[in-house]
Amino acid sequence: MSKPSQKESPFRRRSAFRSLRESFLILCEGENTEPTYFNSFRLSTAHVKALSVTSGDAMAVVKAAIKRRQAEFEKGNEYDHYWVVFDKDATPSDQFNSAIALAESKGFQVAYSNQAFEIWFILHFDYVSGPMHRNQYSDRLKVLLGFPYSKHTDTARLMFRVLLDRQSLAIENAKRLYNQYDNGPDYRNPAEEESSTTVYQLVEKLRSFK
Repeated sequence: MSKPSQKESPFRRRSAFRSLRESFLILCEGENTEPTYFNSFRLSTAHVKALSVTSGDAMAVVKAAIKRRQAEFEKGNEYDHYWVVFDKDATPSDQFNSAIALAESKGFQVAYSNQAFEIWFILHFDYVSGPMHRNQYSDRLKVLLGFPYSKHTDTARLMFRVLLDRQSLAIENAKRLYNQYDNGPDYRNPAEEESSTTVYQLVEKLRSFK
């Protein structure tokens, strides 16, 4: 079985939409929220394909993403950018960090959240410093949004539209939060960096395409 290239490369299977556009394969934990959110990006110079791969702990998500990328490769599809999106949730700290390391070693860029993806939504409104348990996210979002938050597909589409004008603020808050930790080359411990997320890095990359 041949292995997909770890470097960024174009689709093997050329098509009309691909001729002048770069492509993203974004493999996500969760059935609705994350893939629906990223598929809501409409970019004239890039194509986004966001898929749910599995629910479970971080390591299970990464392993499922590796298999899905291989399946895409075997169908003749290669992409310019490979991302995997997952949460810490209740994953033990050592396994969470190992999942990030495995994904990166396999050529993925990682958009992780500690504890969960919804911290990215909250950062569109507030700078959050320090621990906030994921069980608090829905209540906090209900206050900020003015309507109940859920993980349904329709809510995820609505979230993208409602939060679009606040993306720049969310990126600023997420960067500030990420940079408050010692993330030098000799020290990195994402499992202990609550609340933080690198989803902003993926969103920034997507926003660089029009």
